Amino acid sequence: MKVNEIRQKLQNRKKDELQELIVEMYKQIPKKMRETKEIDELIDNPDLFKTRKQNAKKTVQMPDFATVEDEVKNFINNAYKQNYVAPNRIVPKKERSQWRFTAKRLVDQLTTLAAQPQNAKASTAYLEELYKLLCYACGYYTFASDEPFHTIKIPQPDFFKRVISLKKQIEENPDRWIRESLLLIMENDIDFETLTGSLSEELLEILDNAPLKEKAVNIAENLVREKEADISKKEGKHVKYRDERYINDLVEMIVMTQSALGEYEEARTFFKKHHMARNDEVKLYILLKQVMAYQRVEDWVREYESAVQKGIQPRKSLQDMARYIKRGNKFPKYMF
Repeated sequence: MKVNEIRQKLQNRKKDELQELIVEMYKQIPKKMRETKEIDELIDNPDLFKTRKQNAKKTVQMPDFATVEDEVKNFINNAYKQNYVAPNRIVPKKERSQWRFTAKRLVDQLTTLAAQPQNAKASTAYLEELYKLLCYACGYYTFASDEPFHTIKIPQPDFFKRVISLKKQIEENPDRWIRESLLLIMENDIDFETLTGSLSEELLEILDNAPLKEKAVNIAENLVREKEADISKKEGKHVKYRDERYINDLVEMIVMTQSALGEYEEARTFFKKHHMARNDEVKLYILLKQVMAYQRVEDWVREYESAVQKGIQPRKSLQDMARYIKRGNKFPKYMF
């Protein structure tokens, strides 16, 4: 039905009937949609909801840096202390449920302030701290929602790209911002909608020339070796999943970047030497997945046949995929 038709059907309904109808309609709305569309806020305060929507459409006024800085510091401090979820006297109950609007506003204000030369460096640093906070909130009880990026309606890859783009602009030393950007990926949690590879792809896009890509490869390789040296000091102890994931994510970033440089064989060689997997067949599967995403058909066939000659028994799906590729000399749309 159209809006006018709904109004006509409701105009003669009694108050009790309308209340019951609204409750039943509310029950039919999935929880995620209620959060996304801010249905609870609309019910709690319709006037405030409408005003906020109208204001959001207006041009953002240049905020005062000192005021925003003070608010960001307080927001981050209170969030880590769980003051937005636990009863306390610091953050009023009403403000706890409004954390998403505060976070989104601060992100927008800092992004605006980052365009001012005198505030660019500090604003970027605070944006990075907010990003880290939301990453932390993906794995620890910090806000009412454990999906913070989704809740503030800024996908994690978009927020990440915003931060590293600004870091590239303000940092004169590319080694520094590239290393910090890599660590932003490796040392922080991801939300349920994001893959680590999608963050790496955002970084690769920012590395928009060969010298920057080459620097990224060198820095990532050094980070891998640093982590391997750290693990070797714990000889006799089981390698933690987080350490293994750290190395593997870096290795896959290196494959992605070297492939973009056309250094296909070097990328595969580094992968086979440093990627950590439960067994050789699993390692082969992951390598072939990377080759399919970033390299050529002939590279895929070469690695597959080499593994078979070494006695590795590929899973049936890989065998089927090898036949498909050899028959048509092209990759399928998806990994089998």
